[in-house]
Amino acid sequence: MPPTNTATVPQDLLPHEIAGPVGYLPYPLPVMIGAGVVLAIFLALLVWALVVWLRRRNRRPLTAKEKALAALSAARSGAEQAAPYLFSIEVCDVLRGFLATEHRLPATTQTSYEFLRTARGSGAFDQGRLDYLTRFLDKADAIKFARAAATGADNIELVGLAEDLVKGGPNAAAA
Repeated sequence: MPPTNTATVPQDLLPHEIAGPVGYLPYPLPVMIGAGVVLAIFLALLVWALVVWLRRRNRRPLTAKEKALAALSAARSGAEQAAPYLFSIEVCDVLRGFLATEHRLPATTQTSYEFLRTARGSGAFDQGRLDYLTRFLDKADAIKFARAAATGADNIELVGLAEDLVKGGPNAAAA
């Protein structure tokens, strides 16, 4: 007998038992999109923090000499317009801080006279550097304590003396 073209409906599957589309996402779509955005932001922050940490870890700390020269260079840029009194205090602080750190001298806690005596006995300075130090401290003390009349040229001279002392003395340019 030839086959019939009529479709047969199985008896065990009735029309009211057919289910609609099956959801395959574990959470609603907007929740999953929001979680994905939060995850992407978190990963971006993590990568940024890693880059910053690596840069900071690989950076070499500045030496006392480099810090002092940078501070003196910044001071030099405003030397012409700066008030001599305040400028001399700033330059003295930089130089005394450098000498205290570099040579382990009590430069920040002694008067100029006491410090010169200590510097002469320390052996850290040759005669040329001692002469520069004496000239620097005398000029700075005259401006700070005697309120001597000073100009922008005096400020530039003071910074020049300080830079020479930090670089190594009067013969530093030749070396």
